[in-house]
Amino acid sequence: MNYSKRYKLLIESRKNRSISPGVYYETHHIVPRCMGGVDSPDNLIKLLPEEHYTAHLLLAKIYPSNEKLWYSCVMMS
Repeated sequence: MNYSKRYKLLIESRKNRSISPGVYYETHHIVPRCMGGVDSPDNLIKLLPEEHYTAHLLLAKIYPSNEKLWYSCVMMS
């Protein structure tokens, strides 16, 4: 399975989506901070909790040697 392609599709499909007021969402770093990502608006995206977990799981599978990505998956589960 191409995890990188799936991650890119997830992010691209959520970039221009608007989330209704009152709906819980989480802010996700497209390029994680542990990989040099910054807090700029173009690196942040609003994801629903399930999407956020999926994004982190995909990142951990793309970069399996990055312990911080796996740690975030464990903490989110």
